[in-house]
Amino acid sequence: MDKPKKEPIALRHRQDHKLCLNCGFPNRPSDTHCMFCHTSIVDDRGLLSWFRQAYYVLRWRWQLKQKREHLDHNRQKKFFRFFGYFLIGLMLTLAGGYFFYTSLTDHSFFNALIAVLLLLYGFVTFKSLFSSK
Repeated sequence: MDKPKKEPIALRHRQDHKLCLNCGFPNRPSDTHCMFCHTSIVDDRGLLSWFRQAYYVLRWRWQLKQKREHLDHNRQKKFFRFFGYFLIGLMLTLAGGYFFYTSLTDHSFFNALIAVLLLLYGFVTFKSLFSSK
């Protein structure tokens, strides 16, 4: 991400800042565009701009409320997703090992191709599961 042209302000020292209605980032009073999301923060006068600002504030509050309500569900969802991918990777690897064993005992080239494919898919599943993102 590019560095902003202006230094961010410290909120504990000065309280005369404007919050962006789109992302909530604090900006200087002299700024016309948000330093984070680059949307306009100029105070427009009129009924339409008031409705737009009220809509942005209500949407921002709704998004905050949605994130707070589903924090526990995300942990359970992440655990079940991890467990599901782990089982899929384990089944693919075991199936690849079985086909590899049968290809060695039966001298079957087709079973060897299937074994390599399943082992590769199992390895990729485990790699994507345990690698840092």
